Amino acid sequence: MNGPEGCPITMAYAIQSGIPIIALGILLILASFLGFFVPGIPVPPFPANAIFAGFGLFAIWVGITK
Repeated sequence: MNGPEGCPITMAYAIQSGIPIIALGILLILASFLGFFVPGIPVPPFPANAIFAGFGLFAIWVGITK
């Protein structure tokens, strides 16, 4: 329901604002470093951590510049 009769804060506004892509970037960064801070969770190899963290930073940058 994206129209004048719907909620004033529509999903289209949230997508246009870049908030979902910023949240995805934050979750990717947290997931890549979670194994370092929580005992019992295995740490992924360095290349996987670097890819997740790098794409998380890229996603945050895209969301901010959008």
